[in-house]
Amino acid sequence: MSTYNSRQLNKQHVTPEIKTIIQNSESANLQAKRYYKKAHARREKRILLFGAFIATIFAVQLLVSQVKLHTVNVTLTSTQDRLTAVEKTNTQLKSNTKRIKDPTYLQQILRDKYGYTKQGEIVYNLPVDNN
Repeated sequence: MSTYNSRQLNKQHVTPEIKTIIQNSESANLQAKRYYKKAHARREKRILLFGAFIATIFAVQLLVSQVKLHTVNVTLTSTQDRLTAVEKTNTQLKSNTKRIKDPTYLQQILRDKYGYTKQGEIVYNLPVDNN
């Protein structure tokens, strides 16, 4: 109990003038407290709205970039397919070019496609059975 008494000794007595000043300032303190709470709430709301706005902008940018990426991927895929088809056609044409330089193949094409014959040669056309 000795510590309690030593604490009590340091306590100052409040004069009636100070007591009235404290009581009069309590309403002002409450008003100030309310004002700061409202200001804090407004500030918090503004920060949240600003953050939501920035997040929305980033989300829109992300969606736009995803759409562009998808479009580019579709274009790339179709271009690669066309490239593959053109390369295949190119190899076929190159092989045909090599084959046309061969005289026997050229004679075969002329005989089959255009009906050319050698002198004194007789061509028989037989009917083809499609069954």
